[in-house]
Amino acid sequence: MNKFIFFSIFFIIIFGATVFFRGDIRDLALELDKIGLPQETRIPLQSVAPLKSTAMTPTSSPIPTVKPDSINLAVPFSPQAPLGDWSLPYQEACEETSAILVDRFYKNESITPEEAKQEILSLVDWEKGKFGYYMHTTTAETAKIMREYFGYKRVDVLEDVTVEDIKSHLFAGRPVIVPVAGRLLGNPYYTQPGPIYHVFVIKGVTKDGDFITNDVGTRRGQNYVYDDEVLFDAIHDAPTGGDGWTVTSIEEYVLTGKKTIIVVYPN
Repeated sequence: MNKFIFFSIFFIIIFGATVFFRGDIRDLALELDKIGLPQETRIPLQSVAPLKSTAMTPTSSPIPTVKPDSINLAVPFSPQAPLGDWSLPYQEACEETSAILVDRFYKNESITPEEAKQEILSLVDWEKGKFGYYMHTTTAETAKIMREYFGYKRVDVLEDVTVEDIKSHLFAGRPVIVPVAGRLLGNPYYTQPGPIYHVFVIKGVTKDGDFITNDVGTRRGQNYVYDDEVLFDAIHDAPTGGDGWTVTSIEEYVLTGKKTIIVVYPN
């Protein structure tokens, strides 16, 4: 009987500790997963031909190319609530923050929380003057932000893309801004059940083919890895832009959005 009581108390303590520290355990697991990620870089990893061998080979044999298997672009990170204030406008500032991070990447600049806050507020004011709203901008509107607010000459909005299309831009050194139905991602760091509509930056590919992101929707979003198929299936553009969607089901409405991405080219 005493042995039974001992083991009962032991398991209660273990269970209680697991529940109490589950957030810390989850955070530790996340950071351990990031250890094996490729080093951040600003250099495009285009396919390159290997050195020619000095051995005699038939002149008709083509020289194979070596395709890189991973990349992690050095896109700086800030959550959309840079100082931890998740009230408006920061609660709805995922598009703005993603655009700011891509701009900082091409300028080779880091970003502080205070800088991120001020840039978000300035961009929100600009959007209100330009569009009449700032929430839920479509990919076309976010592309206009990149052209007209940040001054990029080439900004492509690509529809009906594939996983390989996205990866090809990443290996070419171009981060990808992606709109998603956020609740399809299953990110445990979102305030549950997660955002219905969300936008963030895909910045790399792991050696296993998964996507490395800067997910601005959580303070834990730097170098956050998503299964490539899970992320791809979640891609849905905002069907319309605006501060409010007067539809019966917003979640179902977002799922009608096209599979669209934004690719910004350096000037």
